Amino acid sequence: MLIVSLITLTLLSQLIIMFYDPKRKIIVNFGTSRPCGKNHNKTSIHAEQKAIQYCLNNDKRNKYKIFISKYNRQGNHKCTMSCLSCTQLAKKYNFVNRIFTIDNNEIISAISDTPELSLAYKIKYGKL
Repeated sequence: MLIVSLITLTLLSQLIIMFYDPKRKIIVNFGTSRPCGKNHNKTSIHAEQKAIQYCLNNDKRNKYKIFISKYNRQGNHKCTMSCLSCTQLAKKYNFVNRIFTIDNNEIISAISDTPELSLAYKIKYGKL
């Protein structure tokens, strides 16, 4: 029981990535974001970064929609907006209209007009 609880808590703290093909109406792939550890120059690899890299390598027709989400403690979807660096990356590779999140059971864009720094950078540079 304890192992299942620890796995559940781990999944609750990670972002979930899902790649959806609207033409075939199937989920093509899915994954999670991950922390990098203290001997790495980045604190984590964000879900949007992994999603854009996946699509650049596997979606030559630019048809996949990317959904990012996080679960709250009750197991429901929690709205997750892209941070400043992920928003810049999405704009650079023209993914602004392809990255979505779930808010109150509605699908909305995960790219906001005023993105914030990620929590790790706020902690690292004392911007809390």
